[in-house]
Amino acid sequence: MVKKGSLCKKYETKGNGAEMKQALIFLISAGMLFFTACGSGSQEETIYTEVNTQEGISLTLQEGTLKGASGTFILSNDTEEAVTYSAHEYHLEQLKEGRWVESSGTAEANWGEETAQLQAGEEVELSFNWKAFLGNTTKGTQYRLIILVDEGPVAAEFTGA
Repeated sequence: MVKKGSLCKKYETKGNGAEMKQALIFLISAGMLFFTACGSGSQEETIYTEVNTQEGISLTLQEGTLKGASGTFILSNDTEEAVTYSAHEYHLEQLKEGRWVESSGTAEANWGEETAQLQAGEEVELSFNWKAFLGNTTKGTQYRLIILVDEGPVAAEFTGA
């Protein structure tokens, strides 16, 4: 027969309440540090410090198409040669405190290698939906959408809807 209370004493924890509080504070602090570090990726400055350097290539927002989470852009090739552009890859950035910061969603996306060609003197409509990467844009906030044309960044700036 087991005596009443004997099992409880066997598994009783040693230490006082102050040690437990210190351990709990440490674990909470470590967790906060971890989550802060994980979220800091969205605050990285852009890698596209120079955009629109290709003569005759432009990207503009088509008037009346900007919604909170999407827009249609016109890529124009006013050169005398065909250009190659990334068919799906784009980067969405927001102007924060005077510097461009890329959305962590578009920075970390796996886009693939699909490309398309735009002939000399032609233009193409490109529709983008960034809801999954950013959600809706903020009204009055400055953004830019970047695509790669002949591996160089071409950007269109716009104000959030």
